[in-house]
Amino acid sequence: MLPINNRSSLDSANHINRYTKVDLHSHSTCSDGSFSPSELLNKAFEVGIDVFAVTDHDTLAGSNEAKAVADEHGIHLINGVEISVMHQVSGGYGKHSKHKLQDKIIHVLALDFADTEKMGQALARIQSSRANRGEQIVQKLATLIEVPFAELWQEVLAHADGKPEAVGRVHIAKVLVEREHVPTVQKAFDKFLADNKPAYVAIESLSMAEAITLIHDCGGVAVLAHPTRYGLSATRVRKLISDFAEMGGDACELPSNDEPISKRQMIDRQIAEHGLKVSVGSDFHGANMPWRRLGDVPRLNENQTLVLTQKIDTQPTFN
Repeated sequence: MLPINNRSSLDSANHINRYTKVDLHSHSTCSDGSFSPSELLNKAFEVGIDVFAVTDHDTLAGSNEAKAVADEHGIHLINGVEISVMHQVSGGYGKHSKHKLQDKIIHVLALDFADTEKMGQALARIQSSRANRGEQIVQKLATLIEVPFAELWQEVLAHADGKPEAVGRVHIAKVLVEREHVPTVQKAFDKFLADNKPAYVAIESLSMAEAITLIHDCGGVAVLAHPTRYGLSATRVRKLISDFAEMGGDACELPSNDEPISKRQMIDRQIAEHGLKVSVGSDFHGANMPWRRLGDVPRLNENQTLVLTQKIDTQPTFN
């Protein structure tokens, strides 16, 4: 997407001019990113992003800090958060496919909501669960790798700025890499931390329908985040998008540029079939996931509508 070089083009009504660089999915140290909210906004400015959202996991803790720096740089900051929801996915082949149900944590982005107080209160319960979950995962790991729990927990906390509620699986994975139990963060997930692996612990969460209702009640739009990253078959991804649309979801996030074109084509078809808008985001985590680059987002097809189009004079760009 083409950046605006003259940032004064953002007028008092917050309308966004024609050539706009948009990134609506990123993480700070308030969840599992490696940059503080201020640092994240500075990075966004450096790469020419004009419309941005900090979407930390289940928390708005960095919102005020991010807003202050966004205002300094003339970046149009959208209120955002990535909500962990529980959803029972289904789909497959064969006469018993309807009975092959699977509980999965799915991520729903809440974007551009106005009622931050209501959203923050609703997220408090999930935040408490995240703190307990981090400890439970580390307890399992301590047994698996034969390390004292207290020692391992302190190492994990060091990566989360000492905040139990901010502990995510990426923080735990980094400790496993440092201890040389695995060579990479991805291998830590593959061996210990991914769904149904030996150290996995589910998080307390809203249902997908509850999350969509909450987002709408707060004045925002609900976006299904990275639909191809849940380890689901293509059939189940399609069913997930269908469920999301039927529950009133507004948009689907497009697959990242490094994913196969076949996945993008599948998602494009589902978006069109269910009349969804689209969202674009890098899912930037900084050094914790260095392969994801800030501002590196897919382009919209000509027949797709950005979920925030009501604030944009024309579409940002097309393929």
